[in-house]
Order: sequence, then structure tokens, then C-alpha cells
Amino acid sequence: MTITTAPFDPRGYAVSETIGIRVTFSEAVTVSGSPVLKLGIGEDVRDAEWDEEASDGGFVTFRYVVTLEDRDEDGISVGADALDAGDGTIESAGGVEADLDIGDHVIADDRNHLVLGSPPEAACAGQRELALTHTPIVVGAWDGTPFRVDIIRNFPDFVTDADLEQLLAPIGRLADQIEAQLGYRIVEMGDLVEVPAGAPAGWDQEYERYWRNRLLVSEPGELLAFYLNDDNQAWGGGGSGMSAHLCCGTTSYNKRALGLMWTGDDPCCQGDANQYTREGEAITHEVFHLLGFKHYFDQHELIGVQMSPGGLDRPWETGSRIYYATWTDIENLRCIFPEGG
Repeated sequence: MTITTAPFDPRGYAVSETIGIRVTFSEAVTVSGSPVLKLGIGEDVRDAEWDEEASDGGFVTFRYVVTLEDRDEDGISVGADALDAGDGTIESAGGVEADLDIGDHVIADDRNHLVLGSPPEAACAGQRELALTHTPIVVGAWDGTPFRVDIIRNFPDFVTDADLEQLLAPIGRLADQIEAQLGYRIVEMGDLVEVPAGAPAGWDQEYERYWRNRLLVSEPGELLAFYLNDDNQAWGGGGSGMSAHLCCGTTSYNKRALGLMWTGDDPCCQGDANQYTREGEAITHEVFHLLGFKHYFDQHELIGVQMSPGGLDRPWETGSRIYYATWTDIENLRCIFPEGG
């Protein structure tokens, strides 16, 4: 048995972070129903749910998302009888039920995997200064009024207003999450808007031309998302579905987003539900770039605030199919955007 994740905060897993555990069988197994793995977290037992997509052959993976009430100062544990098939089965290819007794493979209190739940407020340590080096046009404009995130109606005709509203909806959820943790809002979901007056002809047709010439810049207090009918050279030239334009306080859905990553007549309503479909909340990742955050694995240490790995950045590393902000990400927002400006 192996714990496959690590807490972003060295003090332990905070609320909304995922704990992943892989159980290894001696041969390939078939799983049905809703098996769980019972985790000892403090004085409580929590059910980690089977992650079908992260399981393969003899490897069966379980995930648990930490809540506000969770706390374990000794480290999580897994007992010998923790594996519960519930109303389903775990069996070999020959139909023989697997032995669910974990035996000697238990996890005693693991101090490398403490659980904070709702951690105490930490002192700020230069996050605002780092964020200013990354996205000064946005961070420097903070006056205590939430940034409004709008989407421009410049998408291809087959993308409807209902589709765009669903693309924008994650910002509303993020705004609520921030307010629930900090007690005030930093972003808010805006509206669908028309192309701003004065935008030059062809402003949304060439990736390099757009950002090099700052063809469209958000107004103070506004962050704009739009369609860019071109691709960047990210991921070895393959291009990324979205981009944050730090020059301008904007983020784009690139041509690739409406092509390879979405399928069917209505690209916003089908696909594989990965991080780039409308359910995937990739806009959350890009907006955090505009708020002063960088990928956790890149750039100079004195530029930008790190995103949480497995949450805001590369969520697939913890088995998540969407980008999401962890407790630590939002605590960093508190330091970058103090209440009242």
C-alpha cells in the first residue's frame, strides 16, 4: 500500500487537498460497485472513494478530499480491515474474490502525511511583492474591489451564450470559495460582453501579434476572457487550450480549445470531461496566473507565487479532473490582495 500524494503545505494536508492511496494486489483485479478504503484521520474514520480512472490491473487507487473538520497531528493511518468492498466486489479475472485483509501492509500513523484541515492563519511572507513581479497590471490595481471576470462574445457562431455562461460559472464558484475562507471577495463572476469599442481589426486572429502589441487590455477592475483564433507553441509546439496574457489582464481560449480538445457539433457539451472541457474549470488556473501566480515547477524563485501542485497546477497528479484552488492558494491571495486594498 502506497500513499501517492503529498501535502502542498509542509505542515500537512489542508482543506480541499486530495489524499491518494494505492492498494496493490498480486494479480489484476476487476472492481465493481463503490468500494472504499477507511482512513484514520485523528479520532475519526473517513472513507476514501475508489478512483476508477486511476486504477489499472492490480493497482486500485482511492482518493479522499480533506474537509474543514479533519485534523491529524500524528499522521494518517490505514488499518488491516480498512478495505471495504461495500455493495460491490473486487475479484480476479477468474472471478475469485480478492482477499481484502491488508495484513502486514497497514500504514501506522505516518508523520509525513499530517492533516491540518483548517490551518491557522499564517503570516504573510512577501507574496504580494512576488505577485507584483509577475502580473503588475492586475496586482497593482487592487483597491479592495473584487475583479470582475467577463467573457467577450467573439467565439465561433456554434458556441452559444449558454455555453459561455457555463465556461464562466467556475469563477462564481471560486469567488464563493474565497469569500468563505477569507471573509471577503477578490474576484466575482461578471457577464458576457461585446468586443470593446476601439479593438483593432484582426485583434483576435494571431497569438504573437495580440500579446506583443497589447491589442486588447482589460480596464481597471476587470479581467477579460475571449476566443483567440490561433495557437501558442506550448507543450512542445502542440499548443495549449488556454493562455493567460500577463501584459493585458486577459485570458484566451485558443483555437486548439475548440478543435482537438472538444468534439461534436457543440464543443462545449461533449468531450472527455478533462480539464479543458467546460466542466473542467481551466479558467480558474488562468485567472490565478493573472492574479500573480506561476506554475509550481517553473520560473525564477523571485518572480510570482507558486500554484499548488495537483490543485491549481497539474491536477491530474492527484487524480483530480479539474483545476481547483487549495486552502494555501487562497491564503496566498489574502497576502497579495489584503482586505480593503
